[in-house]
Amino acid sequence: MPKAIRIAAVLLLVLAVVLAILAFGIGRNAPSTPDVSLEAEPANSLPKRTFVVATRALPAGQPISAADLSTTQMQAAASEGFPTTADVIGRIPNSDIAAGAMVNPRQLLQGIAAGIKPGERAVAIPVDELAGVSNRIAPGDYVDVFMSLQAPAEAGAQRDNPQARLLLSRLRVLGYGAEDVGTQQAAAQAQSSTDADPPEPGSRAETIAARSNNNASSTNNGNTAPPRSAILAVPVQDAGSLLLAAHSGKLFLALRNPGDTALADASIFVAPPPVLPLRRDLDAMDAEAATRPENQAYAGISLAALAGESSGRKPAAPAPAAAAPVRARMPRAAPRQGIEIIRGTPSNRLSSP
Repeated sequence: MPKAIRIAAVLLLVLAVVLAILAFGIGRNAPSTPDVSLEAEPANSLPKRTFVVATRALPAGQPISAADLSTTQMQAAASEGFPTTADVIGRIPNSDIAAGAMVNPRQLLQGIAAGIKPGERAVAIPVDELAGVSNRIAPGDYVDVFMSLQAPAEAGAQRDNPQARLLLSRLRVLGYGAEDVGTQQAAAQAQSSTDADPPEPGSRAETIAARSNNNASSTNNGNTAPPRSAILAVPVQDAGSLLLAAHSGKLFLALRNPGDTALADASIFVAPPPVLPLRRDLDAMDAEAATRPENQAYAGISLAALAGESSGRKPAAPAPAAAAPVRARMPRAAPRQGIEIIRGTPSNRLSSP
């Protein structure tokens, strides 16, 4: 029995060796086939769209004009550029843009700083539901600022002279609460790109879209905190008056129509004196420089001047006019008696001694 098993094992081993030799020979004689790449070239499925490109090199920090832009057809995602030149005119690049390159949103200044015009400053003031028109104000609106102020009184006197008046007219709202003009522009652009093409996972457009959806859902659920401040674009020469009024009184915002451009004419009223007087030895050039908005802001304004007083004291009441002297009258002679004679139409008075 063991001898039969050894014979069978030897036969199986020989058979395995023969099969291995045959397989090796068949493999060597088989014709070589060319390698076929399984990875196909990725097809660009993005459609051609109209994008804004720079006609010349755009330096950082300089506003973009209409002559600096043109449009062309390119294959790219909608979130990578701007479809019209109106979306880019007036914007400021945060880095240099080469000539012929597509203007990318990441290359432009974002946020509140992009909405401030030359000669303006962004100033934050406290607001509540009453001062903020029941929180109906949104970034981009125009408002008038009214001031309720307790004017200063003389030493020892009670402050019983409150006043309310228009302080500044037609100021642009750069931010209100947690919203500002920058986030609104980014959200609108993200929404438009989302409507055209879904944002790529992990991209900036997806982040902005998610943030906008979260803000909308939290607003609908009533979980947002009420706004506590408003950011206004204020002329630099008026920033001091606004801050002083906010510190010493109460400010109220009045929402106005953007098309209403009527402004108060300050030239028909007496200008309040500055805190810092001008030097007396100024020449004509320095006197003209003193009227610049930055120098007016540096000169400052006091609470008494803001309240319409030339100094901290109330103007003294005018002295009563002196009574005119009474002149002695000479006694008149008694009228002489006479006889009146009437003849026809005219009347003649004849006096007899």
